[in-house]
Amino acid sequence: MNIDTKINFILPFKPRRPAGGFRVMYEYANRLAKKGYQVHLTFPVRTPYMKYRLPYFVRRVLSELEGFSRDRWFEFEEGITMSYVPEVKDKYVVDADVVIATWWSTVLEMGALNEKKGKKINLIQGFENWEGHEDLLYSSYNMKNTTNIVVASYLKKRVALYTDNRIELIENGVDSTMYHVRIPIEERKPETVAMMYSIQEIKGSKYGLEALAIVKERIPGLEVEMFGISSAPEGLPYWITYHRDPNDLCGLYNRNAIFISNSFTEGFGLVSVESMFCGCALVCTDIEGHQEYAFDSKTALLTDVANPFQMADRICYLIENNEYRINLAQQGNYYVQRFSWENSIKKIEDIINNIL
Repeated sequence: MNIDTKINFILPFKPRRPAGGFRVMYEYANRLAKKGYQVHLTFPVRTPYMKYRLPYFVRRVLSELEGFSRDRWFEFEEGITMSYVPEVKDKYVVDADVVIATWWSTVLEMGALNEKKGKKINLIQGFENWEGHEDLLYSSYNMKNTTNIVVASYLKKRVALYTDNRIELIENGVDSTMYHVRIPIEERKPETVAMMYSIQEIKGSKYGLEALAIVKERIPGLEVEMFGISSAPEGLPYWITYHRDPNDLCGLYNRNAIFISNSFTEGFGLVSVESMFCGCALVCTDIEGHQEYAFDSKTALLTDVANPFQMADRICYLIENNEYRINLAQQGNYYVQRFSWENSIKKIEDIINNIL
């Protein structure tokens, strides 16, 4: 690596609250900066096909007023520079050796940049077809002189259907110093369950809540901790404790024996992996993103999508069969240790060195 190598990360926007895909990009930025790369983050005020709550003029003014001093939910390394730009165009984007973008619309904009803006990398964190525009999504896989990086093996197969461009697999990393077992798996109360709540329909939170209500009827001692970035859902029962933007997710995971994920689709399902790092037994939907680490009856229990009754049955089974729950959690914890940031950074460095 040349210590003068400059890497520019282009994000779709600047999120005010924690978001998994952004956190992955931020981790790459931080860890590459620690290794001596010059890292810059670019946040466009306008990204095509993005749905905005406020008009462009207001967003532009707010970005100038706020700068980067507020809503800093992620701690960046010193030396990382940042800028807002009106849009991703040559006249606004800094020159760099490598430019990395995520989300298909941002990638299409990156693809039109000139070569002074850097060798192009498309970081694909999911099959992003939930907003439609599939023709444009497929075009983003096939940008000229662009290397595609996918976070899951199923994505590599899917992207390969639409491009002859280079595709590399780099599975997401988890920081084991942040997420790890504090409370021994065998010492946890079996009837404790954790779940992430989201207002996004594709996360399936509605079905998770229905499943938990069924479990509560069968097992009155059930205790649930739920967390998310939004306000608590209305009508949440007394036996569910809700944490908005919890400061200690590791502690939350460790207080619970079981973690459930009800998603209809996931790129990788980072939260589920974090829970496994912390010793939770995982019950999750049988979708491609989960299948990267959730193998039925081996590292997790799988359920059909949008099936709260089946989810409830799986949860009850783990509560009522404690030795099985302990064994499943231990096997899951052992398996996910392969998802380390050390591995991820080594792989992306190899790719950067190869394309420069």
